[in-house]
Order: sequence, then structure tokens, then C-alpha cells
Amino acid sequence: MARASQTSTVGHGFVGRGRSRARRAVATAAAAALLWWVLAGSAALLQPLALLAIVLAGSASLLLPAGRPLPLRLRALPGLLGFFLRHSFLGGLDVARRALDPRLPIDPAFVSYRTGLAHGPPLTLFMAVISLLPGTLSIRLEGRLLTLHVLDRKADTRAALVALEQHIRAAFRDPRDERDKPDGEAP
Repeated sequence: MARASQTSTVGHGFVGRGRSRARRAVATAAAAALLWWVLAGSAALLQPLALLAIVLAGSASLLLPAGRPLPLRLRALPGLLGFFLRHSFLGGLDVARRALDPRLPIDPAFVSYRTGLAHGPPLTLFMAVISLLPGTLSIRLEGRLLTLHVLDRKADTRAALVALEQHIRAAFRDPRDERDKPDGEAP
């Protein structure tokens, strides 16, 4: 009798996990379809290449391991989005100004920046958004040490990186923060 109960529990655990993977695949395919629709329009969504890309995106999510979840803090997303939009616009203006200036005012260099963000989505987002800051590009990550290429070594790149890191840290709930708190302290 006990053995049948154990088998049933194991079976239910597997089915639930399978449903979770299936939901992730469907959500990934839906996100890919939405992205394709936004970028190419509704008519292009029914093209064979679009359908193949959508199916492959959903299938890839079944094959790739799921990362550890890092819950988002929805209250912080407007601040991060505002920071992203502002610096994306300013970055475009800065690069255009430099490219159109006959003196081509650049003084490129490689700089290093040590981040405290958790590996995974927060650090990946940080490295992607860095490229939208005026004159910066992520080159390499070794542990938590980032190497960046900057167009102007005299620009205050460090202040922009610190501000971006603060916005991303506010948007993600880092499990390391929970471990570091004394017992009984509210999050």
C-alpha cells in the first residue's frame, strides 16, 4: 500500500513539472510570435520562416535548462525603463554628435568595472544596457569584473554604470540579500 502511494506521488511530481515546461514553451513561442508581429507586421507572421522561428523558440525552451527565478520588483520597473529610454536617447545623440563633428572628438579606451550584481538576468541585463549608455560597450566579463570599451576616457562612465547598477538592483530581488539579513528582519 505504501509503495503505491509513493509511485503516485512521484508520478504527480513529474506531471506537474512537465506542465510547467510546456507552459514555458508556449509562453516562449507566444513571446516570439509577439516580437515577430511587432517587428514585421501581422502579414509576415504567417510566413513559413516566421512559423519555423516561433516553433524553434518554443522547442528551445524545452531543451534548455530553466534558470533560477529572480522575482522582479514591479515598482522599480518604471524607474529602470525611464533610465533606459533616457540614456538610449542620449547615447544616440552623443554618438551622432561625435560622428558629425569634423574633429571626431573621441579618445577611446578600455576600462574595468567591478559589479556586485547577481549572475543571471540582472547581470545579463546590465551588460546589455551598458551598450546604450553614451559611448560604452560591454566587451568581457570575468567573474564580476567587466571590461568595457568607451569612446571617451574622460567621460564620467563610472557614475553612469553605478546609476544603472542601482536601477537594476532595485528591479530584481536578489536571493543573496535574503540570506544576509538577520533572523526576524523584514525584507
